Amino acid sequence: MKRSRILPLILLVVLVMGVFTGGQRAQAADTPLVVGVRSDIVNFGFLNETTGKYYGLEIDLAKELAKRLGRDGPQFVSVTPSTREKALQDGKVDCLIACYSISEDRKERFDLSAPYYSDDTVIMVQSSTCFKQWMDLGGMTVGVLADSNTGELVTETMKKYSHKGVTVEEWDTYQALSDALERGDIDALCTDGCIAQAYMNEDRLYLPGSLATQDYGVATVKGSELSDQVAAAIDEMLADGTVDALIEKWD
Repeated sequence: MKRSRILPLILLVVLVMGVFTGGQRAQAADTPLVVGVRSDIVNFGFLNETTGKYYGLEIDLAKELAKRLGRDGPQFVSVTPSTREKALQDGKVDCLIACYSISEDRKERFDLSAPYYSDDTVIMVQSSTCFKQWMDLGGMTVGVLADSNTGELVTETMKKYSHKGVTVEEWDTYQALSDALERGDIDALCTDGCIAQAYMNEDRLYLPGSLATQDYGVATVKGSELSDQVAAAIDEMLADGTVDALIEKWD
């Protein structure tokens, strides 16, 4: 008798749980995909403050990603190198599509999709200087964006070219970095090529060669269900030519 009373109760609980979890799945599909993006990189993630609209390769990539995941939106949240990881860790964004380069260190903290873009890290100087190659920067000051991985890259690379090394200074924004180069507060500027091109002018030049190749990936919370979904969607977009088409559009 006891067993016969318990069985219907178990069935009822299972039914209720099924309805609840089903509702959760439906709600997740209707929830906008919140994406951390850059707002200061022309052709990648740029916010027009007058219209409040974002433009660029990574913006279009986020829109296509949301579509393939069956999610509304996306909803964009502006992030910087200083804030993007915390925004993801704290759940303020679902993923990062923010010129976030793939590295072994970052793979330990987050899940990363296959690379959707590869770029060279370059050094820019004023044409009026006598700098023609990296070794000329021995003992000089190189500016980088704060909280990026560029400073360590510059330091390690320059050890190979000059026993003097370099002094690395961090600046809060790319515009501040560019202005510092213009004023002569720094001797050179180092950043990814896609970013540097926005600050290139007739009075500047790139030193020959690349410090490294940076591969950008979509970052998600490590071990999350979303990680597998994002990885699969990016793989599809790479295979069917969607990523190539977006790069061609914004290149």
